[in-house]
Amino acid sequence: MRKPRHFKLIIVLAVLVALMGIVYFRYTHSFSYQYTAARQADANKDYDKAIVHYRRALGSDPEDIKTLCALGEDYLKTKHPASAEIYLLRAVKLDGKYEKSFELLLKLYESEGDYNRMENIYKYAKSDSVKKIFKDYLIKPPEFSVKGGKFSDDVSLTLSLPKDADEDYQIFYTTDGKAPNGVHGHLYDGSVIFLTQGKTKVRAVCRNKNGKFGEVSAETFNIKYIKPEEPKVTPNGGTFKKKTKVKITAGEDCTIYYSWTNKNPDKKSKKYTKKITVPKGYHVLSVVAYDKHELKSKTYHMGFMYYPESE
Repeated sequence: MRKPRHFKLIIVLAVLVALMGIVYFRYTHSFSYQYTAARQADANKDYDKAIVHYRRALGSDPEDIKTLCALGEDYLKTKHPASAEIYLLRAVKLDGKYEKSFELLLKLYESEGDYNRMENIYKYAKSDSVKKIFKDYLIKPPEFSVKGGKFSDDVSLTLSLPKDADEDYQIFYTTDGKAPNGVHGHLYDGSVIFLTQGKTKVRAVCRNKNGKFGEVSAETFNIKYIKPEEPKVTPNGGTFKKKTKVKITAGEDCTIYYSWTNKNPDKKSKKYTKKITVPKGYHVLSVVAYDKHELKSKTYHMGFMYYPESE
């Protein structure tokens, strides 16, 4: 009779141990246990260990915002931005009022200079306090009065604040391609930026009242002056029996010089200011134009023969 009782006792003890094991297993794999362990690891700055516990905690509650946010933050601390983005995006999509997840995600995008993704997550912001955070990150770039490209003349460029920008924003710019949000940036005072011949890359950025710079915009201007065309002469040479006046025209901002001696005129020659009279006899009129950049056109020659009828 003793053996059966002893055997029953062993069975009872085994069941109790098994139950205790199950309870312990469930406890150590519970959300609260894993989350607490993760927080303790964070306190010890053991972020890799914290990540393991946070991920286990998500196994019990995959939509816990604080866990998602903390996991994203630890991935940032361990320099795994792609993984951080995954969890922080889940957090902002699940709760549009939890400020910390938005702030961490905005900091990530700011460090990568990705303002498009900043704009994309704004739609998930569901409270005024969260939307207010964006004002410190989503600082749009200045607007250029002229778009970059190829030009044959000087460019007068002005910069202006973007639409809906705060009035206390300041604009900084560079014309040498360097970053405007650093020591090389010049404070824009509203005056015209005069661009001349050559390749110029203008970069500009806004800074808010807290001293934070936003997205940088840039335009490249390739300016190459073109020689002016030959002047046009009316009449264009010929034989005349009556007194004739000649009209000479050239491109805008050009100065015309001429000579009746069949020599190539230059800036020391006679300047054309009004119609000139064809002299008697046979003469070759030579004309040339200089533009405001001192570029010279080709010289144009034409013959005039004037013998009055009375002779």
